[in-house]
Amino acid sequence: MLSAAKKKHFAVIALFAVVAAVTLFYRIERRTQPSPINLNDIPQTIGEWRMTAQNDTIKAAEAKFLDDVLFRTYQRKDGKIIMLAVAYGADQRRKFSIHLPEVCYEAADFEITPLGYATMNSPALTLKQFAAKNPAVGIELVQYWIVLNGKVVTGEFDRKIKQAYYNFFGADSGGVMVRVSSFATNADFKSEYEMQRGFVASLYDEASPEFRDVLFEREHN
Repeated sequence: MLSAAKKKHFAVIALFAVVAAVTLFYRIERRTQPSPINLNDIPQTIGEWRMTAQNDTIKAAEAKFLDDVLFRTYQRKDGKIIMLAVAYGADQRRKFSIHLPEVCYEAADFEITPLGYATMNSPALTLKQFAAKNPAVGIELVQYWIVLNGKVVTGEFDRKIKQAYYNFFGADSGGVMVRVSSFATNADFKSEYEMQRGFVASLYDEASPEFRDVLFEREHN
């Protein structure tokens, strides 16, 4: 059996090992912060979609935790419309969760119906889906994903774990929320969501490597 002194010795060694591992992880996370980007550089032509409207004004309340926002409308030749919204914050210790789409839609008197998650292979993404209903405008079908420090963390648990880490260690980390949406023209939500994911795939294809690193999960992670 180990003596009390040896047990204490091994406990100290284990403690140092944990501290060293956490410190290494912290340094890696610090080195992988994305650089600030200009969202206006997102292509105005994405596959068969053409930009028809844009708004990049940051509200005073949003400026406290966001560095850049972009709202665009894209239209296809057949008249179909997709809305793209991107919100970027260079330091996610500043309560990025306040800008989650569900919160914004509920504040605008939309009734939210969660519709689970969808996945894409190219690019590799997990998207959260919900329907936002307002009698005045109809049903808007929404999909979005969140990237923190180059990792897709759309799931609430993963996102909160990441944010807790940054808050605890005081580490800066860039974060981005990308939302695509369109209005339902019939009860076939599935085809509407597939159309949106086709738009996302085209956005990935058209984006520069620098933008891919920010808007999507980094390939080297």
